[in-house]
Amino acid sequence: MVFKTVKGMAENGHKVVVITTSPDGESDEIFGNISVYRFKPRNFFFYTQAHKHSAFMRFLWHIADMFHFGSARYIKRILQKAKPDVVHTHNLMGIGFLIPAVIRKMKIKHLHTVHDVQLVEPSGIILKLKEKDWRYNGLPTKIYTWLMKKLIGSPDVVISPSQFLLDFYSDRGFFEKSKKVMLRNPVTTDQTDSGRYPRGQISFLYLGQIEKHKGINFLIESFIELCQEKNIRAELHIAGDGSEFENIKKMSQGYGNIIMHGKVDRTELPKLFKEADMTIVPSLCYENSPTVIFESLSFGAPVLASRVEGIVELIREGDNGLTFQTGDKESLKQRIMWCLDNKEKLEEMSGKTIKPLAGLSQDDYIRELNRLYNIGI
Repeated sequence: MVFKTVKGMAENGHKVVVITTSPDGESDEIFGNISVYRFKPRNFFFYTQAHKHSAFMRFLWHIADMFHFGSARYIKRILQKAKPDVVHTHNLMGIGFLIPAVIRKMKIKHLHTVHDVQLVEPSGIILKLKEKDWRYNGLPTKIYTWLMKKLIGSPDVVISPSQFLLDFYSDRGFFEKSKKVMLRNPVTTDQTDSGRYPRGQISFLYLGQIEKHKGINFLIESFIELCQEKNIRAELHIAGDGSEFENIKKMSQGYGNIIMHGKVDRTELPKLFKEADMTIVPSLCYENSPTVIFESLSFGAPVLASRVEGIVELIREGDNGLTFQTGDKESLKQRIMWCLDNKEKLEEMSGKTIKPLAGLSQDDYIRELNRLYNIGI
């Protein structure tokens, strides 16, 4: 999404400077109106390697990341050189949380897009069924939240792809002086063929990270139970990769109607969606605005989704999809059985998936960003 947005801005005549991190160290590149600066912040390990380290080392990493003076100096140097009218930041974890202070001190207009709950929970993951636990409400979380509020401050504009995430942060006292805007992520799939290619029997699709918090283990267990209890005639296609891949592969052994595709190239997505009668999003954690839902709807596949914050905003019950109680196997199994018994209604839903996507093209998104960039300049 970021790549297409940057490309779209450049095509609209803007000079765009991209600052990002890289495990390979510092490098600069120029592509027409686009300048790209990459650097590797000095820390105990690179951001994407956190899962390989102990909780204590991750704690030390987060402290260094929150107050990373080296990153702040690097960003300041680039901003002084580029002299931008607007700085648009996204997730700052791994690049440093002193950057908003740098932008404020330089008196540059600042827009920030929130993508998850990482300003309250460092992992960016809050499990729905454990949202009241001490882990998410105890003293360490309260201290972390207070520090984050001070560090991020109140950018001129805060953008969220969901109303849920705006409310989540507002309820916790973030961004008190910011203009808050709910702006859906654009649908970036390239639709070249509007046809559908349904299989002979009902076909369900899971596409995403193969991780427990995404509900994939829960989905496999529920589907296997249905196979054992009802001897259902349906397929479940699993596409994606992650730490649970080998585990669910073992769980699925002996069930020929559970098809593991592994990690797939984006060019393969249209075929997967067009062959699916329903895409399942069984997430166990808070979600912002899952891309897979928009992609599925754009190809005419309705969505069966967990009833968690961020997702329920996108599903019109019985119109472009269905929802089930988060983490409840019986609720999910009942919905799957309803799909098996109501194939004609699934086909009706398929014809209604495109309408909710009106106004969500990449061009619409860039026009709205341009409007927000120009406010107050």
